[in-house]
Amino acid sequence: MRARLLHFGYILISSYWFVPTLMALLAFCLALGCLHLDAQWRDEEVLESGWTWSGGATSAQQLLGTIAGSMITVAGVVFSVTIVALTLASSQFGPRLLTTFMRDLGNQIVLGTFIATFLYCLMVLRSIRVDPPYVAHISVTVALVLAVLSIAVLIYFIHHVPTSIQAERIIASVGRDLDETIEQLYPGGAG
Repeated sequence: MRARLLHFGYILISSYWFVPTLMALLAFCLALGCLHLDAQWRDEEVLESGWTWSGGATSAQQLLGTIAGSMITVAGVVFSVTIVALTLASSQFGPRLLTTFMRDLGNQIVLGTFIATFLYCLMVLRSIRVDPPYVAHISVTVALVLAVLSIAVLIYFIHHVPTSIQAERIIASVGRDLDETIEQLYPGGAG
């Protein structure tokens, strides 16, 4: 039973969809929570703080639409280019490189961040009305924070991918996998 659970956990961790799906669900919950906060507080109270979005409904719609569109575009372009680079690198180092890339938690978090920001912006965008005007000031501010975070994650990703396909890193990763497999198959106390 323990072996099955370990195998199932390994499949979840090595799948490329699990972490981004969790992050998308968290973004959905975050959007609902921020929209709830916006509904509870009056606009005057929120705007007096000085740290929230103070624009109108039309500008908030444009901003959220721009962030959402750019996030899905960046996710598509970055991962398309990365797959091409990894395909070329795997022809030199073998197909093991693609599995290593898919299991890399950093790559999964990068994809999850882009998708989560996209989903968050779509959820908030649907709540903003022009007539009668309603702007979710806190929610739009959180969208801006997520956009800045996504830019930081993009910078990390641009640095991470080239370093992860260097020969010494690939060899070290394969060595770690071999050590872990030997330890699982032959525990330290077994003869």
